[in-house]
Amino acid sequence: MKRRDFLKTAGFTALGAAVSPQLLSPRPISAEMSIYDPSFFECAERFSFLNAQEAVVSLLVRPGRTLDVKFYKGQSEASLVAGTAYSYTGVKDVLDIFLAGYFWGPEFYYKLEYKDSASSSGWRTTPVRRVKTPRSYLERGRMEIILIGDDHTYDDADTPSRGVLDPSLRAGRLNGEYVNDFLRILQSDPSFVPDEGTDLGLLRSGFSLASAIYQIMTREDPDLILHLGDATGIGAGYKWPGLGLKDPELGLTADDRDAYAKLFWLRMRRMYSALTPYLPLYLVQGNHDGESGYGLERPYAVKYRTLYFPQPGGYQGQSIDQNYFALAWGGGLGPGNPLFIILDNQGYNTLPPPGPLRPEDWTLGLEQKDWLRRVLDYESDWKFTFFHHVLGGWPGGSNEAVTSYAYGRGPLYTAADYAPYCPDPEKVEQVELTRLLRDSGVRCSFYGHDHIFFGRKVEGDLKAICVGSLKPLGELAWYKGALWKKFYGCYGRYQTEPTAAGGQTDFWGPSGYAKLTLTPSSALVEYKRASDNNPWTNIPPDKRPGDILRTINL
Repeated sequence: MKRRDFLKTAGFTALGAAVSPQLLSPRPISAEMSIYDPSFFECAERFSFLNAQEAVVSLLVRPGRTLDVKFYKGQSEASLVAGTAYSYTGVKDVLDIFLAGYFWGPEFYYKLEYKDSASSSGWRTTPVRRVKTPRSYLERGRMEIILIGDDHTYDDADTPSRGVLDPSLRAGRLNGEYVNDFLRILQSDPSFVPDEGTDLGLLRSGFSLASAIYQIMTREDPDLILHLGDATGIGAGYKWPGLGLKDPELGLTADDRDAYAKLFWLRMRRMYSALTPYLPLYLVQGNHDGESGYGLERPYAVKYRTLYFPQPGGYQGQSIDQNYFALAWGGGLGPGNPLFIILDNQGYNTLPPPGPLRPEDWTLGLEQKDWLRRVLDYESDWKFTFFHHVLGGWPGGSNEAVTSYAYGRGPLYTAADYAPYCPDPEKVEQVELTRLLRDSGVRCSFYGHDHIFFGRKVEGDLKAICVGSLKPLGELAWYKGALWKKFYGCYGRYQTEPTAAGGQTDFWGPSGYAKLTLTPSSALVEYKRASDNNPWTNIPPDKRPGDILRTINL
């Protein structure tokens, strides 16, 4: 399908046009699912809380444009009236609007007006955006957190085995706009699934991501989203040639790496543009996000993440690189408020590629560990930690048959888990970390990386949950491995198998996302199917998008 036909199918003649609201069923976040105005901006704005009383609204202006911008804010839609706006003139490139002290109610509203600086008229406006504030938890006694991981949209690269995409669709795939194209189609036809035999059918990961975003926008009312890594592809150089970029194995200049880091972070912002104006979206560093301590892409990835995707950092001892931080919801740090602790298990491992060779080699680094101990000293009704994978895992590679390095695979948390594989399990940092979390009252350690939904009790009240994956493909070869079976159990039935494999289903594969619902006295995790365009999974075919596959009480 040509790109113009793609847009025709979606009912649009121009990229980035606002999605017509009347086609959507009502949703609590906003009455209108607008994406962004591509003639003025690179992507939609991103709203993000830095703490319970501070936030930042990030705008990325289209190259060559100089804008005047008005920012309206208030505790209700009715309060967004003329004469109350912040005004910015001559805006180019990036505008970060910092807000402090406005979040005393459960909701916050804002909108933007903008025009070319050289024009005396021609103001345009965004839809009104509604954001649930951290204080919403205190007043309503409930909050919802969407946990997603491993969308792997860079897997949509051309390869001989999966096919070569029509060149007219490659630009949208590379810049991320193809996810918004799919959203427009889903908006007009929620039952749409691309035909496997077409060019759109090759864009499996982008469609799975769009399906999840559509569900979140139309069926959920979350307070925030946490992405547990492998979102950007900056650290997935093996996919770059299939995306039309240079092969890093053949050599890249510093300018190449800088340009690619910029490209992939803009792509990330663009793909999530339907969510970022309304929902604080925070990112955990994954092994394919370019910030591994042993990766050449790290300084460039950090540069553009902090520029285009600001997160908490630089205060209360948190990293100035914003790669590990704490989110204290409700009224801030202290009793009665949930505490979400985001860790970076990638940036402080400096052995050369392929990285840590043994489970004992993985580390959070001294500074991050010291910071973590201080943060865990705060009292909180609910404490949770989030990282991409455990600090160790079974002694194998991405494929467990490869034993020359340790990839961080599996739910290995305790000394007993590591005893068969390490001469001294006490030297595995995850063992030390597990005890610290248990003794500090952490209720659950969430992770991604393994592309399934799975939960286990670790020690005491501490549980561990792998949050699932938005990928369209389950890894059947992984599921049949001996270590996988030992630690994750039986996959039950893979849809493409001609006969049932037998046994119970101990975990669920993609495509799905987890939802954590908190009240002062309860915490419930649900795993929901995100897309049914994936027969390459162990999720039963009768389960539809939005169906709950498993629940875990914490």
